[in-house]
Amino acid sequence: MIDLGPLAWMVHVAAAFAIAFFAQSVFSPKGREARVVIRAMIPVVILTLLGAEWLPHPVAGMLIGYFGSRAFGPWGSARGGLLAAVIAAVVLMQLGASWLLFPLFFMGLGWLASGGPARGRRRAPKVQAEVAELPAQASGKPIPAPVTPSAAEGPLASFLADARLPAQARAQLVALNLRTQEALSLLKDQGLEGTEGFFVARAIREEYAPEAVQAYLKLPRSLADTGVIQDGKTGAALLSEQLELLLDGVQEIIAGSLQSGGQALLTHGRFLRERFAKVEQDLRVPVMIPAADKVK
Repeated sequence: MIDLGPLAWMVHVAAAFAIAFFAQSVFSPKGREARVVIRAMIPVVILTLLGAEWLPHPVAGMLIGYFGSRAFGPWGSARGGLLAAVIAAVVLMQLGASWLLFPLFFMGLGWLASGGPARGRRRAPKVQAEVAELPAQASGKPIPAPVTPSAAEGPLASFLADARLPAQARAQLVALNLRTQEALSLLKDQGLEGTEGFFVARAIREEYAPEAVQAYLKLPRSLADTGVIQDGKTGAALLSEQLELLLDGVQEIIAGSLQSGGQALLTHGRFLRERFAKVEQDLRVPVMIPAADKVK
């Protein structure tokens, strides 16, 4: 190691910035790329050799989080970054963080047990495929077939293919996107645009659902699906629970529009019966029996 004497404190300050730079690089969307991981490791190696011997340890801890967030999922798009992270792990162990071998070993076993190699070969599900797999909500209520809007349209469309969201949440968003559009169209066709149901359906579509998703996306990526937030529930579980509540609300609005439309249909039916029942009686042709048949 190089002894910098009184300038050693500058090395330690720079090391703190190197930790922040490493975290910002590898946990960003571009952290899937090998060059980003390697670039983040360069200042770590240099500053460790200059005297910041403690630096490899916190970086090694963040590297474990990186493996957890990138490998346990469809990791094909992050293949380059994961390979670079393996090399970075070897370098960190050489710089002093030899303990890193044990958690990575057991993490690798867990990755293999969960079907790790197969995850990389899975293609991201298409939105249309997810729509076909939504015969019912989690509560058991049937989800009606899509009307005219496409699942790739509307204010929720930007979230439907977001890989940061759990598959269950994306499926619920597809259903919400379709059901809210259906509810708004039904109420508009019935002339009920000024009703509470119309405003609630629009708020679910444009405010409540997007706000729930954005709150989830603000959670740390490495802990969003595993860290307990409240009552034993993770961020992913809370998001799914909130989206399910919104789906229930939309279904109630659609059911209400069915009752409203059905009442109008019944009223029209009563009118038709009153209008044409007597006419039908008057228009009936009497059946004449021939005299010969009477004698017989």
